[in-house]
Amino acid sequence: MSTGERNDRKFMRRTMILSGLAIVLLSILIFVFATRLGPATQIRVIMGPVISGVVAIALLTFLFIGLVVFIGNVREWYQESSGWFDVILLWILVVAVTVIGFGWFAALFTALLCMGVIYYIHLAQD
Repeated sequence: MSTGERNDRKFMRRTMILSGLAIVLLSILIFVFATRLGPATQIRVIMGPVISGVVAIALLTFLFIGLVVFIGNVREWYQESSGWFDVILLWILVVAVTVIGFGWFAALFTALLCMGVIYYIHLAQD
């Protein structure tokens, strides 16, 4: 294995670890925010329904981005090709979680933002 390949693997491992940690942190925040446990109840009341919805949409969009990066790196690590099936499946998963946790209105905006990320990925491939 050449030095360049070792550096690429090191960078890929670091990206997987960071995106994995971000996914775990975002998942915990989303769970606490959706179930209104502990201080999240008072925080949501103080923020109001609009701002708390925007925060939920942002958290779920960042979760989608983290999942796409993580799955792409895992597939690259095992020298497989990550395809559009993975991205669309993750999009469906995130939208389903949004519907369950925050309702249809937040799911609509989350779906649109995630579709914007998918479009950006598509443009970046060219």
